[in-house]
Amino acid sequence: MSNSSYIWDSYDLVRNITLSALNTVSEEVADVIPEGFNNNIRWNFGHILVTQDLFMYGPSCPNLPANYAALFAPGTKPANWEGDVPSLATLAAQLEEQKARIKETFADRLDEKLSQPFQLGNKGTMNTIGELFTFSLFHEGMHMNALGALKKATTTGK
Repeated sequence: MSNSSYIWDSYDLVRNITLSALNTVSEEVADVIPEGFNNNIRWNFGHILVTQDLFMYGPSCPNLPANYAALFAPGTKPANWEGDVPSLATLAAQLEEQKARIKETFADRLDEKLSQPFQLGNKGTMNTIGELFTFSLFHEGMHMNALGALKKATTTGK
């Protein structure tokens, strides 16, 4: 067992939780923006996908459709969407594919230094691929909390 195997196991766990949550949402509920929220359920799943690609592959997100950054990058919101958005089934397939791709691309590279450190405002700096990747799992978990709140608000009408 390598030192990084627990990180990949954690990735499997986190992503499986995300995909399980996605599979419980209907297309009709996915676009509801409850009062007090800026985003919807579809945006959160797309944002998880895009942000992890931004972290791991850089701002061009070469593995995702060109319009995804405009739809789901940090600072975007559904109120500004133009054109088609991906279905939940498409997002689920892309989240699965992303997991396999990242594991293959970075399996033995977690200790590799980033070309330049990633500064998270005044909160800290990440210097390696592994540090940035594990932060992306924290980020995914934060959005799972937001998804829970959105799902509750859309089903209770609050």
